[in-house]
Amino acid sequence: MAEIERKDLVTALIAAGPQPRLSGIDLSGLDLSHLDFHGASLHGADLSNCNLHRTDLENCDLTRCNLTEADLTHARLRKARLHHAILFRTKLDHADMHAADLSHALLKEASMREASAAEVFFKETDLRSLQAQKADLRGANFGGANWEGANFEGAYLTGAINPPGGGMGSGIQRALKH
Repeated sequence: MAEIERKDLVTALIAAGPQPRLSGIDLSGLDLSHLDFHGASLHGADLSNCNLHRTDLENCDLTRCNLTEADLTHARLRKARLHHAILFRTKLDHADMHAADLSHALLKEASMREASAAEVFFKETDLRSLQAQKADLRGANFGGANWEGANFEGAYLTGAINPPGGGMGSGIQRALKH
């Protein structure tokens, strides 16, 4: 259960100025759509079941955040730090994730269809059953990632480091041709 209501959070964001610190806060279940968290520290925050549709999280510290079943469709996550974040069944469809760092994160059963995720770090990331159809993953780093059962059909993987492949499924094989 959230510790704060949306209107109070908006007031706090305005008062905090650039790079607000909201580390460890419980915002679970809130509608945070269209808000600007640009550069905020949300380290360890609980954002599970939040509506973060079209929210600006560019350059945010989301390390160890719980984003389970959150809706981040069309969200802006450019250069966001999501080390060890939990994104179980999270919706990242059409999100702008360019150069985000998801090292050691859990994206099991998440969806990032048509996401812009070029140059994203997926090192040691759990991508099991991820749905990433038509995602732009050019230059992404998949070193040590687990993509068992993931669907990368139609994804752009040009220049990716350790890209999915090697007989892991027909969708991945088709994606490698792009």
